[in-house]
Amino acid sequence: MRKFPLFILVLLFGFNSIVHSQIGLTGGKGMLRVLSADPVKPADIIVQWNVSTYMKQASKASLAKYYRSNLSATFGLAHYLETYLNWIPYQDDQEHLWGMRGNTLLGIKYLTPLRTDFFKFGLAGSFIIPTASKGNVPFETFFTNKAAWSARGIITLDFLKMMPRHPLKINLNFGYMDHDVTDTYFTSEIDQLFIGAGFKFPIRSVQFYTEYSGEIFFNKKDLPFNQNSSRISQGIRFLGPWDNVIDISFDFALTQYDSLKETDIFHKEYYKWQVRAGITHRFSVYKYFDKSAKLKRKKDEEERRKLEAIRRKREKVKQDLEKMKKSLEENGKKKK
Repeated sequence: MRKFPLFILVLLFGFNSIVHSQIGLTGGKGMLRVLSADPVKPADIIVQWNVSTYMKQASKASLAKYYRSNLSATFGLAHYLETYLNWIPYQDDQEHLWGMRGNTLLGIKYLTPLRTDFFKFGLAGSFIIPTASKGNVPFETFFTNKAAWSARGIITLDFLKMMPRHPLKINLNFGYMDHDVTDTYFTSEIDQLFIGAGFKFPIRSVQFYTEYSGEIFFNKKDLPFNQNSSRISQGIRFLGPWDNVIDISFDFALTQYDSLKETDIFHKEYYKWQVRAGITHRFSVYKYFDKSAKLKRKKDEEERRKLEAIRRKREKVKQDLEKMKKSLEENGKKKK
């Protein structure tokens, strides 16, 4: 009899850990490439490491392999602000036996006052430090080895209050990517638009998410839309050992090539699929933070407990109704 309550507690704390440890591919709270308007909790430091791979049969005797790893740290500064750092310690360049290090990204995200329990609007910006020795490596989405920046608007629709038993979240992203700070803004051929949309939902202590994302060369008129890099991503997060969150995801590329006879930076072969595994750990330093962060955390925890109490009451009412229905059916059979 004691095992059942313990099992429920494990599920609740597991779900709570995953809720606070949803970090995107390059840092910042989100799904994979699509960010959420919500920042991480104030005084939280969330560290993530992930590895992705793609393989292709280059010839009958050789196999082209692509590996990349990301290491990120996300910092909650306030209930409306977070910052994040991402570094690529390794990625293949298809030229050397051992690959190279990638670029370093510094990002910040702000949850604007345009928000309700259901609708939230955020802004995110990032600056890329060119630590990569080479840009635009084969199979990977376009990037340069020059200083770059990006900005995006984020809309999050949260159905938690409307459907507490099915807390679905939808995220929409739209942004601009300038791959060289020294060229002209919005008119360079290598400028891109970022578009992304996705949804996520939990089942007990496991979270599932699906998203679409793409990078579009909007100034390259002779490049068909279908030859830009885009993909559908499917992922799952669950609680692993020692309070670590395990993240496994798969990309299915949507890029369709009209021709690759002449390749350049705009006409290149992207990966057709990619599998990824990551691990995330959350540290909280709220006791060293200001009082507002502590009060906000306490309020959020109380709200979560209230929602859980409502869910339990509904389950109890449902069980009582089922028992009543069963009892009426049995009495009806006895009278007959």
